[in-house]
Amino acid sequence: MENADYRIDEELVRRAIGGDSKAFEKLVEKYKKRVYYLAYRMTRDHDSADELAQESFVKAYQALGNFKPGYNFYTWIYRICVNLAINFLKREKHTISAELLKEIDLLPESVTAVDQLERMIASEQAGLVRKALDSLPPEQKLAFILKTNENMSYEEMAAVMDCSIGTVMSRLFRARQKLRNVLRAAETERDRTDGKL
Repeated sequence: MENADYRIDEELVRRAIGGDSKAFEKLVEKYKKRVYYLAYRMTRDHDSADELAQESFVKAYQALGNFKPGYNFYTWIYRICVNLAINFLKREKHTISAELLKEIDLLPESVTAVDQLERMIASEQAGLVRKALDSLPPEQKLAFILKTNENMSYEEMAAVMDCSIGTVMSRLFRARQKLRNVLRAAETERDRTDGKL
């Protein structure tokens, strides 16, 4: 099924390069939601994500002549969106919100079953995780999102991020390590504070 899908995309790209605008529209229709959601996960802003998704397809259309035969269109459009999103984040200094943390299971969905103290601890940890994620370089943040939200393989991530698998693994490792270290330090500090009470 995946190979058939790939062949269909390849044919649509070939026709689009030949001037068939309807073929490119089919590619847009097929991937617009996925590209939008990637942009949204990076920016957490509907308008920004919408603009980035549209810009991704405009850039893809303008660069169709540079599309390499045998390359996966989906990976190509994702890479375009990733580059635009990273540039946007660097320019706008955007941060990751609590909604993303819930999506990636770093915040509890519901804290109604826990007592007040546990709620305070969960809130404190969420704030620490948010702060740690906000401080990640965009490339590490992207690696974390692609792995956690998109469940991409290292090979897919490398293609999207236009880097080696080793670089992807390194960025993901650093992002996870930073999150663990921040939470561990906060837990140690809380234990020390609790011991003084």
